[in-house]
Amino acid sequence: MTKEFITQLLHQIINRNKNSNFGFTLVELLVVVIILGVLTAVAMPNFIRQVGKAREVEFYHTIGAINRAQQAYHWEKRAFAQGANDTVIINNLLGLTFDHKYIDAYNIVANTNSATVAPTNNQSSDDGTRAYSGGMFVSAGNYTAIVCQSSDVADDLLPPINGNTCAAGNIFK
Repeated sequence: MTKEFITQLLHQIINRNKNSNFGFTLVELLVVVIILGVLTAVAMPNFIRQVGKAREVEFYHTIGAINRAQQAYHWEKRAFAQGANDTVIINNLLGLTFDHKYIDAYNIVANTNSATVAPTNNQSSDDGTRAYSGGMFVSAGNYTAIVCQSSDVADDLLPPINGNTCAAGNIFK
């Protein structure tokens, strides 16, 4: 290739790029924005429901952890952990630590034969989460754990009545 040929070729490429129209028209950009808006409108409710389900799983596992810790505590001390402050019960007596932003209160109640927990979530209507409660029951040396779930979105749930029965209208899990 000669020097002249390369120069002419480069000149044509440069001039072709200057004369051609690159970019998108306003209509094309609007169509893309509308499509993205429709996809977002369809996906957002599903995303919000998944966030609520994840928080429900967090509540469920928290209650399970407290039930197991209460069972271990009772096995060792022959009494369920109880006190005036739920944080003291959970952290000091049961040895658990939770970093929950969505549980406002744990509502732990213990007596001779049972220990129940009924967490409160004041943001349940925003989160779309159902309420959970649970308990650990002992009778003749046999332990029974139960976790109950509300049928609908709720801030809190009455604790279970015994190891086999949730309060009225609740679902046994």
